[in-house]
Amino acid sequence: MASRGATQDEIRRHNLSALLRRVHVRGPLSRAELTEWLGLNRSTVGDLVGELVSLGLVREDLPPHRIGAGRPSPIVRPQSARVHVLAVDIRVESITVAIVGFGGTITERIEVERHSDAGPATVAGTIARAARELWSRRARNDRLIAVGVAVAGVVRRRDGLVHFGPNLGWYEVPFGRMLSDALVRDVPIFVGNDADVGVLGEQTRGVAAGRSDVVFISGDVGVGGGIIIGGRPLDGASGYGGEVGHMIVNRENGSLCRCGARGCWET
Repeated sequence: MASRGATQDEIRRHNLSALLRRVHVRGPLSRAELTEWLGLNRSTVGDLVGELVSLGLVREDLPPHRIGAGRPSPIVRPQSARVHVLAVDIRVESITVAIVGFGGTITERIEVERHSDAGPATVAGTIARAARELWSRRARNDRLIAVGVAVAGVVRRRDGLVHFGPNLGWYEVPFGRMLSDALVRDVPIFVGNDADVGVLGEQTRGVAAGRSDVVFISGDVGVGGGIIIGGRPLDGASGYGGEVGHMIVNRENGSLCRCGARGCWET
């Protein structure tokens, strides 16, 4: 619901955003379904859909099978060809860079090996080169609107500082700023812990879609955790709420961890 006293333009933008988000996350939906969900009249929803069609963000098709009498409700589908984000996954042994279109469609993807001695500056340069190669295959009028980065480490979300990434060998690395400098593009860059990003992905499109309480555990070279409670990420006071790999579970007899402690769950 738009706030009381909002202007007509603000209400229209709010409704456009809500409709766009719904189609982006849920995929193809009929106009009738969107009308019921938004609680607006059919003509208003038709105008909103028409505006999104003109922007190249959605398209409309007739349903393949007609059910019942009357005019069939058109199906509104996300268009993945015009607006994109750059998705980056930095793991201990590999770096994956992909272009993801509206609706969650992966249109281009590159995976390269990460050598154990590759520091943050090298990784940022690798990502920038992969991004340029991928973007060179896109049409001239395509738009890149954001960059999302998942890192195997403890990340301060507000500025992309990798506070602690023992398996990468990174400590207090301002990676958000470094990547922004390497990409030389005026787009927002969001850096997050890989498990925190993973739990959002599973809640949005994966096995936990629609669930309001989710616990996600990732296990690769290290162990990470992401938690959603009541539909909201459990960040903790400093943004490290789901960090479970370095809980000490065997202080006396445990193995030495890369973080310097002994007996971490990760070991």
